[in-house]
Amino acid sequence: MALLTGPLAQSAPEWLLATAVESDLNREPQPYMTTDRMELTSVALSHPACPDAYRVRFLRECTEARLGVLGRREGGAALIRAVVGELHRRSATDLAITPELLTAPTPAQLVLGEHCLHEDVFVAALDCLPSGPDKHDGEEDVETWMERHRAASDAWDSMWSGIVRTQTVHHRRLLTWCARHRDADRVVREHLLGSMPWHVESSLLEEVAAHDLEHFGRAVLLTRISRSCRDGLAPAQARARYADELAAASQEERDYVERFLDAEMQSDYLQTMACRSAVAWVERAGKQTWRFLLNPGEAQRLGRPREWLASEELVAALGTRFATISLTALSLWEPDPDSRYPAVRDLGWLHALLVHLPEVPDEARQKARLVVQDTRRALSARSGAHGYSSSGHSTLEENRRAKELIATIMPLVTDPVPAMPGRRTASLGDPQGIGFKKLADADEDILVAYLDRHMGNDTLVEEALLSFAARSYRKSLTFDDVLARHSAPQQTLLDLTLHLRRRLGGGPDLRGSWAEIMLARPECPAELLRLLPAWSALKARGPHYDTTHPAVAAYVTEALGDSDEAWQRFAASPMSHAGPGAWHRLGDLLDAAVNGTAWPAPPPAR
Repeated sequence: MALLTGPLAQSAPEWLLATAVESDLNREPQPYMTTDRMELTSVALSHPACPDAYRVRFLRECTEARLGVLGRREGGAALIRAVVGELHRRSATDLAITPELLTAPTPAQLVLGEHCLHEDVFVAALDCLPSGPDKHDGEEDVETWMERHRAASDAWDSMWSGIVRTQTVHHRRLLTWCARHRDADRVVREHLLGSMPWHVESSLLEEVAAHDLEHFGRAVLLTRISRSCRDGLAPAQARARYADELAAASQEERDYVERFLDAEMQSDYLQTMACRSAVAWVERAGKQTWRFLLNPGEAQRLGRPREWLASEELVAALGTRFATISLTALSLWEPDPDSRYPAVRDLGWLHALLVHLPEVPDEARQKARLVVQDTRRALSARSGAHGYSSSGHSTLEENRRAKELIATIMPLVTDPVPAMPGRRTASLGDPQGIGFKKLADADEDILVAYLDRHMGNDTLVEEALLSFAARSYRKSLTFDDVLARHSAPQQTLLDLTLHLRRRLGGGPDLRGSWAEIMLARPECPAELLRLLPAWSALKARGPHYDTTHPAVAAYVTEALGDSDEAWQRFAASPMSHAGPGAWHRLGDLLDAAVNGTAWPAPPPAR
């Protein structure tokens, strides 16, 4: 290697070149390597002194795997030309894709399994690939052809999936090639956008995404024209109504719409499908091609997030663009007309819209409620159903997923949080129905923003105060910060503590935490202290581990005074660690002990 790239870089004896190739071939294969890198062979066959005849003869004897290795970027110009020529020589012409070509691939398919191919080898291999699935010849039985065509289409998709995943450095060159091979263009773009967008560099990802969104306009136009026909217009009248939109569309888009206006296409089934075209487009895109762009956290490998070539800002911006066109789809959404076979759909893209759209208009929120209402009707109609849906998932699994999405969507509808940079990360829902436990689970910045949005809602503030019993520590937000938001802060502490069993409930930890919060405040007046659960108040720690809180000790001592009988009665009171007795208020028990009256009943739970 050192000789051929150093002193003998311009001139070398043929025997030395042959020896270099021979030694490379005889070297022991590297463990865990399917092919050797063949660096020495590549240098020898790229050398200016290497005879063309020797190079051609050697390549003819190579396996396709070695041919791919020698076609890598490091190869010299003469070697690359020879690899391209040998690849063309080995490749059959006019070969259409079949499922068998996945298990017995062509030379071009095998060469494209090698990473970092030279540009010329890459393009030559693309040119030598099988063509797309055969079209119907007009003679073959239609059902037989359709079955064969479906299998070939699956093989076509699988072949391009492998190429897109392997040839990551050639994505832009691949799209350039696809511009001249329309049968491959769609499937390649779908894989770039939907199968592995994290491997696509930023500018190309943005271009592919923008190109994909252009197809939505065609779906919208078809939806509007088809609904005009459904609602009574003749096709000619529908064309006249949307003449301007048709004139602005491309020829391909006009041809697509015209196919559905043809007299032979005017069946109820096809018309229903055409009327839903815009909504169906975003539904499919949200589930497939745009899935990872809308939910980048789902892009994982071995349980760890993928590293994206595109920036977070770009991915977020693309999510917003999808949400914006989904707003148009939402305006065109209609309830499912077929009540016999209710479908559970449209929640995925609706969720994406609510998550990624910076501002959700009121009319969109209202329409979202109708989508959820229609889905609930479908779920109710399908209750108890088993089997599998059209998506391939079990009906039970699909129903469970739908209910989870509804539970996520409704808070976004009732409380549309302003989007964080690029993404609405959380929403706590309607403040009228929220409880302290949900507030306790919320991150601090989300809770503060929620309280800010609903300024003046004293009931919400009270639930936020109770949430400190379930989560006493927050990084910077304090109990008194939240208390200051209430219109009557001191009175609400008395009311909450008086009705603590009804408002807070729970076990010893919650009661004890509330008591400690009250006792830790700068002031805990006697009227508040006497309302605390007796057991929790007496167990609240003082300055040392085994001491009672001094405020509690002072209050009890003052109330019982020097009466031994009162002390004895208080010691035998019905307060307890758990159960109804745990809710006895300290002041009630002290009053009964001092006055010798019957023990009061615990505070009611409701």
